[in-house]
Amino acid sequence: MLCGYVAESRDQELAPANELTQSNEVTQPNTSSLIIKPSERKFSADSLYSLLAAEIAGSRQLYDVALTLYVQQAIQTRDPQIVERATMIARYVNNNTIALEMSQLWVETAPTNKQALTNACLALIQTGHLQDAFDISKRLQIMGEITLFQNIAAQASKLTKMQRERLLQRYKNLLLHYEQDEQLLVGAGLLLQQQNHFDEAMDYAHKVLNLYPHSIPAAILEANLLHQLKHDKEAIAKMGELLAFYPANTSLRKQYARTLTHYDMALAQQQFAILSEQTPNDADVLLSLGIIAMERKDYKTANKSFERLLDSNQNISTAHYYLGRIAENQQHWSDAIFNYLQVERGNDFLSATISLLDIFIRKGDFLSAQQHMNRVRIRFPDQAESLYLLQSQTLIKHNFLSEAEAVLNEALQTTATMSNSSKLLFARAMLYSKRHQNIEAERDLRHMLQLEPNNAIALNSLGYLLADTSQRYREAKELLTKALTLKPNDPVIIDSLGWLHFRTNNYPEALRELRRAHITNSGTTYPNPAIAAHLGEVLWVTGKQEEARQIWQDGIKQAPDDSTIPATMKRLHVE
Repeated sequence: MLCGYVAESRDQELAPANELTQSNEVTQPNTSSLIIKPSERKFSADSLYSLLAAEIAGSRQLYDVALTLYVQQAIQTRDPQIVERATMIARYVNNNTIALEMSQLWVETAPTNKQALTNACLALIQTGHLQDAFDISKRLQIMGEITLFQNIAAQASKLTKMQRERLLQRYKNLLLHYEQDEQLLVGAGLLLQQQNHFDEAMDYAHKVLNLYPHSIPAAILEANLLHQLKHDKEAIAKMGELLAFYPANTSLRKQYARTLTHYDMALAQQQFAILSEQTPNDADVLLSLGIIAMERKDYKTANKSFERLLDSNQNISTAHYYLGRIAENQQHWSDAIFNYLQVERGNDFLSATISLLDIFIRKGDFLSAQQHMNRVRIRFPDQAESLYLLQSQTLIKHNFLSEAEAVLNEALQTTATMSNSSKLLFARAMLYSKRHQNIEAERDLRHMLQLEPNNAIALNSLGYLLADTSQRYREAKELLTKALTLKPNDPVIIDSLGWLHFRTNNYPEALRELRRAHITNSGTTYPNPAIAAHLGEVLWVTGKQEEARQIWQDGIKQAPDDSTIPATMKRLHVE
């Protein structure tokens, strides 16, 4: 019967971001006893038929059909038990809109039913109607029932600052009448925390702990605030002491483990391992354990955690992504490729694509790289430009310049839109410049400027190209001056202008501009090895060799894998 699957509902209680509600959970309606008895109801034959059809649909796991039928009968009959059943089915299938509609109808038909009020409050919270949820929770409080003020406050992080302020004032007003209410005090503390009023929020947490020394929600709120106030050691100590009294409290242990990740990764892994045994089906716990273990190079534990996610059919793409990373770190290329290929659209898809492409190209398997990127471009045609750029950049990174040029040529010939892509044209121009194909580089940059005459990047790149590889200094100056007018404080453009002065033997102006490019307005060094290389070279040829060495050394420290500065020093025969 339908009541059986409702009783085993996969719908979870609304879980606030900091999980403060676990120690004071809302009791769920006992839906397993909800059985419609036609002989006790004066329903029409059509209604009885629809209710029977709904029960049959539910027993066959056709939940959408069952929900539709129950919603129809709930609206038609306004019978509280039918409305209750419709509400619970909607929650079961995570249809928040219908759950809200039915729970509000349930309250209308049974205004003093605490289960109706609780479900309406939950539905309002889940759909972001927090002020209305507050009203329902207030009704529960007047009736002496369990309230949901903590849940409401925990979800208020999604509100604007002004909306939170209005909600906070309602908490404070109600506290005038219920000044020792734990839910209200913790909720007010949460709202103050979200408003970044940490000291005042801490006052509320301490007030709760003075009234209820073993309040888990208040202890977690206090720990969160200590962490935000950079008092991690104190937060860890307090949560550790509390866990000694409540070792089975998973909400507290989660917060303890998360705080430890900022302080002691080994202990954090230990706590997440305990949690994975206490809550074996918690996907977030398994994911956290796997990531921490991977970062600590405990690949055995990490693999086990991600495999458990796959076995439970949770976070499948993410699990495959991290299994791919582990395999790649261990140079198990076949396993890495297999797992990266399983990653679907989502947060990890781009990273998996980059890693997979990098493996293929590093191995010199250009055919597999091309085939894979073709498949990805077919799946995501709106991302074709970015995917072509990614492929070419990866090839350039591994110094496969001819192959990169072929990819960019293909991209620019694919469609009329792509042929005028400034990003693709610029990428090919920079590749041509790297290969000393200056005529081709100039052609692409001029094409960019035909499309976008005020493109400062193209103006600067063409101006620098002319200054560095030709004696067309007047034209270079015009281009760079226009670029600087468009972006007056851009260090890269200032560097280009400085290099033009150097090429025309105007060393004082070259040094002035290059120093201005090298040091930002805030007094810090701009992290660009090309600028450091240029400034160092001008200093070297003007006799300031010690300063030049220092500039180069600092630049190499900032970008140890970049070859620009070493190449400059080699050309100048600097040891």
